[in-house]
Parts: sequence; C-alpha cells; structure tokens
Amino acid sequence: MKKAALLTILAGCVCAGCASYRFGNPIPENRRRLAVPVFANTINQAEAEAVVTAALRREIIRDGSFTLTPADGAALTLTGTVTGYTVTPLSYEQNTSSTPVEYHATLTAEVTLVDATTGAVVVTAFTRTAETIIVAGVDLQTAKASALHGAAQRLARSILLEAVTRCSK
Repeated sequence: MKKAALLTILAGCVCAGCASYRFGNPIPENRRRLAVPVFANTINQAEAEAVVTAALRREIIRDGSFTLTPADGAALTLTGTVTGYTVTPLSYEQNTSSTPVEYHATLTAEVTLVDATTGAVVVTAFTRTAETIIVAGVDLQTAKASALHGAAQRLARSILLEAVTRCSK
C-alpha cells in the first residue's frame, strides 16, 4: 500500500515537471512557414530591433514549431516593434553608493501575426516584456549591451510561446 502511494506521488512529481511539454507540432501544417522581418524600433537604443529579431529567429529554429522562411514563401509573417527598454542599477559596490555592480533590464515588444498572402490579421497585436539581471562589467555600455542580448533571448522565448499558443487554437 505504501509503495503504491509513493509511486503515485513520484509519478505526479515527474509529470508536473513536463506540464508545458508538447507532443507533436500544434501548428496546422498550412501555417508553419513563418517570415520574420526586422522589427521596428521606437526606442532610443541602437540596434535593439536587430538584436530582438536575431534572437527570435534563433528561437524559431530551436523550437521547431514554425519553419523560418523568406517572405516570398511564407504562410504567416510575424511583425513586431521594440517599444521599451530600460536598464536600472540594482545593487551597488559596498564601499561606494555610486558604482553599480548589477543592473536590471526590461525589454518590451509588440507583435502581430498576419497571413503572408492576404495580409489579414491572424493573431491580433500582443505585447510581451522580458527581464534580466546583468552583473556590471568594465563599463556601462558593455553591461547595457549584455543586458539587451539577455533580455532579447528571454523576450524571443516569450513571443514564440504566445504565437504558438494563439496559432494552435
């Protein structure tokens, strides 16, 4: 009796760890070819759009739910705009209150999925935000660049998860 209860609890714990795992591809076959043009940038951070676009394209390839395709062969086009980026000091050196050692970065983008042939909106605009914490390196510019890349990677995962969820309905 105790063995059966223990096995049931153990199986429940193992399955809980796989709660977000998907078997098979949830995207309909006719919607898997996805084009991702370079995002627009409405913020005052150089190359933020290129960093976010590259991170999203890498994530699409890694995930496999969509096939990254040039615009002329795509079924869907994912367009986006980087709408926010902040880097704020999180903690400071012990001996001084003016030298940050960690930064908190927040990156925000708005994304829409449209039918590549007709231009009809398939997934209405949604906004995603990602955060990361970066230890300060030699200078603020290096820390900000590192924070941008880290936040872009997290943002790409969030955008793709939402796109897959909305397209599979």
